[in-house]
Amino acid sequence: MRPKRFLFTVTLLALLVVPAAAHAQATGTLTGVVSGPDDRPMNGVTVVIAEAGMAEITDAAGRYRLSGVPAGDYTVTFSLGDRLSSAENVTIRGGAVTELDHGVDWEVSFAETITVYSASRRRERVVEAPAAVSVVSEEEIEREASHGQLAKVLEFTPGAEVTQSGLYDFNLNTRGFNSSLNRRVPALIDGRDPTVPFLMSNDWPSMSSLGDMASVELIRGPSSALYGTNAFNGVLNLTTKQPRYSQGGTVGLTGGELSTLRGDVRWAGQVADETYLKLVGSYTQSDDFYVSRNTSVEYGACPPGSRAFGCLPFEAVPVATDEDILWLAGVRLDRYFGNSFLTAEGGSSYAEGPVIQTGIGRVQILEQDRPWARLNFSHPRFNVLGYYNKRDAPEQLALGAGRNLVLDEEMWAAEVQGNWDFAGTRGRIIAGASYRDEEIDTRNAQGVPTLTGPLIVGADRQAVYTQLEYAFSPKVKAVLAGRWDDSSLHDDQISPKVALVFAPTPNQTLRASYNEAFQSPNYSEFFLSTPAGQPVPFVAIASQLAPPLVPALTVLGFQSVPILAFGNNNLEVEEISSWELGYSGILGGKTFLTFDYYNSELDGFVTDLLPGVNPAFPFYQFTVPLPPQAQAGVLAFLRAALGPNFVGLTNLANGAPALVFSYANAGSADTQGIDFGVTHYLDNRWNLGVSYSWFDFELKEAALGDRVLPNAPEHQAAFTLGYLGDRFDASLGARWVDDFEWAAGVFAGPVPSYETVDLVANYRVTPNVKVGVNVSNLFDDEHYQSFGGDILGRRALGSVTFTW
Repeated sequence: MRPKRFLFTVTLLALLVVPAAAHAQATGTLTGVVSGPDDRPMNGVTVVIAEAGMAEITDAAGRYRLSGVPAGDYTVTFSLGDRLSSAENVTIRGGAVTELDHGVDWEVSFAETITVYSASRRRERVVEAPAAVSVVSEEEIEREASHGQLAKVLEFTPGAEVTQSGLYDFNLNTRGFNSSLNRRVPALIDGRDPTVPFLMSNDWPSMSSLGDMASVELIRGPSSALYGTNAFNGVLNLTTKQPRYSQGGTVGLTGGELSTLRGDVRWAGQVADETYLKLVGSYTQSDDFYVSRNTSVEYGACPPGSRAFGCLPFEAVPVATDEDILWLAGVRLDRYFGNSFLTAEGGSSYAEGPVIQTGIGRVQILEQDRPWARLNFSHPRFNVLGYYNKRDAPEQLALGAGRNLVLDEEMWAAEVQGNWDFAGTRGRIIAGASYRDEEIDTRNAQGVPTLTGPLIVGADRQAVYTQLEYAFSPKVKAVLAGRWDDSSLHDDQISPKVALVFAPTPNQTLRASYNEAFQSPNYSEFFLSTPAGQPVPFVAIASQLAPPLVPALTVLGFQSVPILAFGNNNLEVEEISSWELGYSGILGGKTFLTFDYYNSELDGFVTDLLPGVNPAFPFYQFTVPLPPQAQAGVLAFLRAALGPNFVGLTNLANGAPALVFSYANAGSADTQGIDFGVTHYLDNRWNLGVSYSWFDFELKEAALGDRVLPNAPEHQAAFTLGYLGDRFDASLGARWVDDFEWAAGVFAGPVPSYETVDLVANYRVTPNVKVGVNVSNLFDDEHYQSFGGDILGRRALGSVTFTW
């Protein structure tokens, strides 16, 4: 870490910690659990100490904690929507913790208790959030966890674009302009960024165990004001279970189609006074949907070498293995200190076999280790986070080129965040700072870089951010946020956000917002240096077509001309500005409705690999004097042979000819769309859900030869029907996606419309034993979801789970 960055972070940390420590001696803490009928924990209840101007919202276990309360006697109020209860004469003593559990007799629907964290970096009811958020609860995740595919739990939520390319290869996006390695929606696990630094994309095969997930939140819309680079279309926020509040053990065994065998284990418990431990492990072995494409392709067959739209390219080599092996393991230790707790955790994951769709073709991961560690100190008024990620992938087979790609990546990061209330409970400020250092080495065992020119590349990133919320009245709240990001990869970026939230009733809100966000080019787009195809033997071609040119081409070095892909150091960030109107409401206590309209301007798209766009590689210059007539003949022959790629002909540093492809900033578009979702609770057991999204775009500018497509359907819809009984639960989900065109790197072609139906059912045989079935694509409707992706069929699984 650079000295000035370290000093900056430590100084901000001191500003947060020292006042809090000094203040703690004169104040106390109020904590407890709010429960409803049958002692059910009440999530989303607002707990207020009006005299102290303090408020907090209960979590999924009904817990709340108010720290820094001046000593004295208070009335504590509890509210949810228009429901109200109170406890009087509650005494707070300095330096002490007061326990206040509170029971209410409210009959509330599930929708009224949904809370989110990611929209404002603090807990709030979903109907009050200043952004569009899709939420999957802990209970929903547990019911379908046996498939082990994290992205699939969002398939039926409003606005989510879940594109599956293989059994463990997904892209998660929202609001258009997806890609084969989408990075417009970064994922965070307990604040830790597990992305692949070289590509800045999510590594789905190595994500956390679904059985340990407490919540999944997807913010829809630009979110750089709080989350920085690449929060272009949204943010996926994942929270794992705290061991203190999830004690006990679980062992799950799953098996089924595609020769799937899976085992999951989790245990959490108290190991010492105020100290709790969690152990998590998972092992999966299965076949996959991928097939080799070196002699034939599943669809879109075309002549070898063709790059026409709708042609699926052949590959140089077959897949190296037809079996996937995945495992992960983690350990977490939490130590509580009154109002605060310290988390120390770490783990590792391993992947072997998954085939990933990328811009340069499919890549099969043959060996990947991903160790990580996280240290977090959480206080009600501030949070300090540090973490380390590593990705060691010495064997990755590029199927299109037949080459091994090596990626050894490391990331260190730190973040500190604080929050303050003011004007009683009407205003709140959150502020934070972060630093991240990345290092990437693509050298193979012989010391030769396989993906980059420089031996080692890297960058540091730093940012400060803040958000101000103020309630002008119980019905009107304003939000103002902004973030400054700096990096050695790009110029400083300022990302603002403004939102106004109007609540005509406690369970209904109207929202208007404006956001700006950005996406940084990745290391591949900056530093790529690799062959992009087989060398072209121009002399041999000329000997058949234009023999008089052979001597000139030979002396110029055109016997074997390499085709190369290079990054572009001159790239700028991609930018988006978006305004949005939204509604969230709970109607009649049984229906949860969301509706969002957005309108965005996108600018500075980074193109796919194109010829003649990198200023570092000007057009070819003759290195040997030739008569003008001979020069004209050579150029005419090369233009005819190369077609539109002729503009990529250039000289390397030694003067030799080469055909170079690179990236550029070119392209802008306007987009608009609608996300609609409704969940209706027929009674305490049955629920019905419907979602629909419409997306439209207008391309305003594009580079010559670049096919700019949003890689998203104009229409998509989903339907769910769920039943939740005392011992039996089941859900049926159907999804329809309109046909659309796809273009990302070497893959460009149509994606036909498709429909899928998923079935999940579980039966609790005893209080400690549960059996279940989980079927994806119930009717085996074979289809592909991105051009170049695998043909997906049915996968039916059975599971048994033991708990204690």
